[in-house]
Amino acid sequence: MSEPTLMIYGASGYTGRLITARAVSSGLRTILAGRNPSKMSLMAGAFGIETRVFGLGDSRRLERALENVAVVLNCAGPFVHTATPMIEACLKTGTHYLDITGEMDVFETLSARDEAARDARIMILPGTGIDVVPSDCLIAGLAARHPGGQYLRLGLAIRSGVSRGTMRTMLMSIENFRIRREGKMTRVPSGSLRQEFDFGAPPSSALVSSLGDVSTAHWSTGIPNIESYNQATKLFRILTGISRLYGRLPAKPIWLALLNALVDRAPLGPSESRRRTNYAIFVADIEDSNGNHAAARLRTPDPYDLTADASVNIAARTLNEDFKIGYQTPSSAYGAELIRDLDGVHLEYLGG
Repeated sequence: MSEPTLMIYGASGYTGRLITARAVSSGLRTILAGRNPSKMSLMAGAFGIETRVFGLGDSRRLERALENVAVVLNCAGPFVHTATPMIEACLKTGTHYLDITGEMDVFETLSARDEAARDARIMILPGTGIDVVPSDCLIAGLAARHPGGQYLRLGLAIRSGVSRGTMRTMLMSIENFRIRREGKMTRVPSGSLRQEFDFGAPPSSALVSSLGDVSTAHWSTGIPNIESYNQATKLFRILTGISRLYGRLPAKPIWLALLNALVDRAPLGPSESRRRTNYAIFVADIEDSNGNHAAARLRTPDPYDLTADASVNIAARTLNEDFKIGYQTPSSAYGAELIRDLDGVHLEYLGG
């Protein structure tokens, strides 16, 4: 029997290249894939491994491309466009599906395919990167230590450059801020909620955001009321202001096209030297029905390096038949301890 194979789709993107380098250096049998022939030719030359060129619009061609592939890791965002056609092909070919999305709508869409994935005997696990591996493990571990949580508030402080792909994803959710109330998604105006988080003394103010955990944490823990926040840095305040303005603009597609054109002129992503000093800090606060709180804080290295490390870790486990069928979150598949397998993370409990 041949060695199980990992396919990385969207391998030529900024994050895809980092993941490819990590997968190849880890010795995983890997095929690189994407829709641009010239970019895939360059990737073949750079890494000396097999490449396949195909888009996602032709279902039969897509299914043929997944023949003899055990696991596909989708790195091509925005995932609202790419996840569904890839999932449909994976269900037919029996290929496990992973991706690096942080898009709330994608998590919700894929969780609805749980039964189909179980019937096909495959695992669907989106969010194998900075969204949502560290936060999902942090939340699941805290919830296990303090059962009975009814309210979850997650804060994120991040020091990092942003890749073009990340910026495009941010534009997709520019006016789509949501929280969870009694188990249901609820839209809220940008900037309408504010919380204080202990990212490191002194406590820092944060504004409501749309992290994928509003979806995944409910699946992982069953907590019915979930809010996510980003530290109120100058940049995030500007983005919040743009979101409020965008909601009042006429001819929104034209403005969105203009913003995407500006993204195309931005750097591909942070340099290697900058990544060495970048980090992310997550703080989770769980409250029970009696008003008792428990909190924990997790610091990670650079978000893009963490994404490569976590994604390859999960891909390797899946290739080695360490997986759970159906829709999964990182912690539901591998437990809250998964985060401790990754380099450069530091977890501490803050009381409660």
